Amino acid sequence: MAVRLNVLVLRPTGAGSSSHAHCDDLLGHLLGRPGLDVTLLERLPIPGEESTEMLALESIGGHIACLAWDDPQRVQKDLEQAGRPMTRRPHAGDPDAVDSDESDRDNVETTASQDQSSDARPPGRMYFFDMRQNRDAMSVLESLRALLKTLQVPTFQIGGAPSLASKPDPPQQAQPATPVSRPPVATPAVTPPPAVQPTPEPTSLDASVSDALDRLVDQLDELDI
Repeated sequence: MAVRLNVLVLRPTGAGSSSHAHCDDLLGHLLGRPGLDVTLLERLPIPGEESTEMLALESIGGHIACLAWDDPQRVQKDLEQAGRPMTRRPHAGDPDAVDSDESDRDNVETTASQDQSSDARPPGRMYFFDMRQNRDAMSVLESLRALLKTLQVPTFQIGGAPSLASKPDPPQQAQPATPVSRPPVATPAVTPPPAVQPTPEPTSLDASVSDALDRLVDQLDELDI
């Protein structure tokens, strides 16, 4: 399944009109981008609050990239109080996250380990962007795309049953050829030849007539002499 990146944008409060314009420009660059699920909050909710901000925050699953016009330590503390503990992780836009926030991360992890018996969520990863330092919306978008690529690292199964894709298909046995039945050849009808009628034998009358004709011919021959 394709990996997506949750982007939490915290709108600046009382930071001046320039920051609000910067936030609107940033949203115009982020909304609708492939692989990015953007959530805008006017503020982080307080514990036990039933509001749209709390519902929106609870609907965000997994790790987040947080874009805020505030200190990362304060945002991390407010997220923990709202029921979403986060560990600040380093990335290209926040390379000093481990050194500068190690104590806060330890406190969050300790609090989560103490609340294992409750319904508290385990700490997630937060990739923080201090928008007071990042004024170019396109550079922030490119950083988010690079962060998304690092999260889309394929995982491999170690041990266990081999996947079905790696199992070769068994060779198919040759099936005996089925004789093809030929259609019967039509034999032309043979017409028998007409029966030969036997020639009737000459009767005695015919023989006498023939002898008389022969004598007549002989007499005529003598007269010519």
